[in-house]
Formats: sequence, structure tokens, C-alpha cells
Amino acid sequence: MKVYLIKASAGSEYSKYKAETGGPPQNIFSAAATTPDYVEIEMCDETIGMKTDFDSTADIVAIFMSTPDAYRAYEIAEKFSKKGKTIVLGGLHTHFMPEEAKEYADTILIGEIEGIWEELLEDYCNGFLKKSYQRKTAFDLKDLKPYPTHILTPEKYDYTWSVVVSRGCPFKCDFCLVHKFFKKFQLRPIDAIVNEVRALKELGVEWVELHSDNLTQNKEYTIELFEALAPLNMNFFGETTIMIARDEKLLAAAQKAGVKSLLFGIETPSETALKEQGKAFVKPNKIKEYVQIIKSYGIEVVGDFLFGFDAHDTNIFQETLDFVKDIEVDKAYPHLMIPFPGSETFERLDKENRIITKDWSLYEGSHAVFQPKQMTPKELEDGLWWFWYENLGILERIKYMFNN
Repeated sequence: MKVYLIKASAGSEYSKYKAETGGPPQNIFSAAATTPDYVEIEMCDETIGMKTDFDSTADIVAIFMSTPDAYRAYEIAEKFSKKGKTIVLGGLHTHFMPEEAKEYADTILIGEIEGIWEELLEDYCNGFLKKSYQRKTAFDLKDLKPYPTHILTPEKYDYTWSVVVSRGCPFKCDFCLVHKFFKKFQLRPIDAIVNEVRALKELGVEWVELHSDNLTQNKEYTIELFEALAPLNMNFFGETTIMIARDEKLLAAAQKAGVKSLLFGIETPSETALKEQGKAFVKPNKIKEYVQIIKSYGIEVVGDFLFGFDAHDTNIFQETLDFVKDIEVDKAYPHLMIPFPGSETFERLDKENRIITKDWSLYEGSHAVFQPKQMTPKELEDGLWWFWYENLGILERIKYMFNN
């Protein structure tokens, strides 16, 4: 039996952002890692420009999707279905829009893939598939298998790889899906992480994403992890909260371990907006100090900034630009707040009749898919592009003008 694991991508701004800020996608690689040895695996990651092979000889085609890539996933599913393939859909969008996904698949995967993927394959061999396979309990990360490196090799990702450190998040931001997808926040055993990184180094991997939605949530664990990774002399990056700046012991351990870059959800200089989203612990008036502390340890500060919160009016774009320049982040990723289906933000906006389109291809961070509270959708979109252009350096502006 042969399976074809595909990460669908419509080439959206969201897909580019995820590709730039992370390593190999978790869903197809987690599926590959847990696939039994008796099954042959073929993989395609469209987020890095790979082309789906519609002449694949696979028996099962499993397609994983985020919301902005849903239509592309359905397109792939329909083409393979016409060729008589068994179609499986998974990923975040499938999890939160299962009835929609079922229209394009023989069966769907809901929740963490470990356990249910093996069950699906066994059922297929026995000639029977359920309409859906759902994992209702959190998978114990002590049993997690490393991503395979022989199907899609590290070379495909410019020798940048991803190693799972944790799943879930203790915070419950209204616009986020992480805490709704993963049943609990849990940490992976440190020895397993170190062994996986050591093996990657032998393969020539130069950069490793320590994959976690909140890398430093458990400070004692993280310091122990950093101390264990330090002797490997590798380059690491990850994602955490700006509050890491308040613990210089943690920063020193990160520096010694080889952590070179961290992504922070700074999001907005508006305290009101942060409070409304459950992030009151982030204090904009302290960010500049925090950024400078982090940079003093040789760590690049990458800031994620969002526009479109109810507290935002048209002044937010200039306000954020001034804020970004003042706090001196190394890189700024601006995009619109995306009310992904399944999030509390989507549910609230839908009840208020403020969702103006359910064209999922537009849910990629550069289109206003909802009615903002204090500006028009066009003002929101125009403000994003104005901020993006104003934040470019001179050489980037010249390149942009010549390409457009």
C-alpha cells in the first residue's frame, strides 16, 4: 500500500509567512512519522514550491490544509478522486470545518494525527473506512517519533528543520486556534529532542526550529533544554512571548545554546486591543526595554504585528509604524487579524453579522474579511499596505517598484 501526503498551498501571503517563520510543516511530517513500516510514503509540500504529482500511484491521498489553502486542497482532492484514489483530508481547516471537508473526501482526520492515522490505514486494508477519525485525548509527547528525513530531505528546506518541543498553549487568545486544537499544553522529553537534533546535525542541518507556540512557558524546563542543546553547537530559532526579557538567566541559557532568532507576537501598541484579546500581560510601554535586553544577548527580535482589532481606528497604522521604529525590532511581519473559523473571534464576528465573506482563499492576512469596528474594510487593507511599504528599506522599495 502507498500513501501520498500533501501539504496544500494556494501560494497565499499566509502560506509565505508560515514558511518564512518556521520549518517543515507539522501535519504531513507528523503523519509520515507515525505511518507503519508496511506502508510506502510519497510526500509533497506545496509551501516550498513542490508540484503535486497527479500521476502518483498512491492508493490513499491525504491532503492537509489551513483555511486560506482550503480551496486548493479541495481542487487536489477532486482531481485525485476522479482517478479513483481514496481521499483523506486533515489539518486545521478540516478540524474546525468538518462537514464542509467531508464533501470532498472519503474520510477526514480530526485532531492530533497520532493513533487515528494508523487506525485509518488498518481500516483501509480491511476494506472499510469510517467517515471520520477523531482523536479526543492529547497524544503523549514521550511517544512522539522524529520527523523522517529520507523522503523530503533537509536539503529541500535549505538545511533548516523543525523539532517538536511542545504542543498546545496555556494562553487562550480569542483569534488563536492552538488552544482549541490541542487538548492541553505539554512538553516533550528533553533527551528525545537532543537526540533528534544530534541526528540532524550529522545530516548537515544548519538551523533548527524549536517548534513550540510558547517556547519558554516553563522556564525551568527551557533552561534545562538549552543547557542540554548547548554542546551541539547548532543554530536555533523559535517562538515565545516578549516576557522572556524579564529572565536574564533564561536569556543567557538561550544565547549559550545557540538561539539566534525568536518570533514574538507583539501584535499592537494598543493596550485596549491586547486586553480584549486576552494578552494583557504584554505591556507596550515596556516593549522597547524588553527588545533591547533580548538583542543584547545576540538574539534577533522578529515581531508579529496585527491590524483590525476593535480598538483600532485609522490612526493605528502610523501609531504602529512609529512604535516599530521606536522599539527597533530586527524584522516586522505585519498582517491583518484573521478570524479563522473555529476561533472565538470568528464566532463573535459572525454573530454580529460582521463577517463579510466566507471565501476562505481571502483568509490569508492581507484581505479584510470582516467589518472593522472603527474603519472601512478598504481603509484596513490600504492601511496594511501603507505600513508594509513604509517599513521597507530603501533597497527593498527599489526592488518592489521595479517588480511592480
